[in-house]
Amino acid sequence: KELAQDHIRQRGQRSCFELLLADMGKFIKAGRVVVMLQGRYAGKKAIVVKTFDDGSKSRPFGHALVAGVDRAPLKVTRRMSKKKITKRSKVKPFVKYCNFNHIM
Repeated sequence: KELAQDHIRQRGQRSCFELLLADMGKFIKAGRVVVMLQGRYAGKKAIVVKTFDDGSKSRPFGHALVAGVDRAPLKVTRRMSKKKITKRSKVKPFVKYCNFNHIM
């Protein structure tokens, strides 16, 4: 199998997998809303801040920097004390590098 792939590359042709990736296009762009599929934030919505299509030295795969809301504010009523209102009004955000395979 590896010999066949080397032979294809030497002849200047691309494999079926490489052609498929070229045709797919880049649909994960900055500003796009995605759903986290794996890990601690699975099921949470996030916004793509920056994409790294070719990867980097520390992460040699396509990934993106995403930001989202980990814990949303809770319901507040008039009877609650100011201390309780401030505690329930807090928003806990998250910022994370995420593999393209783990977001949708």
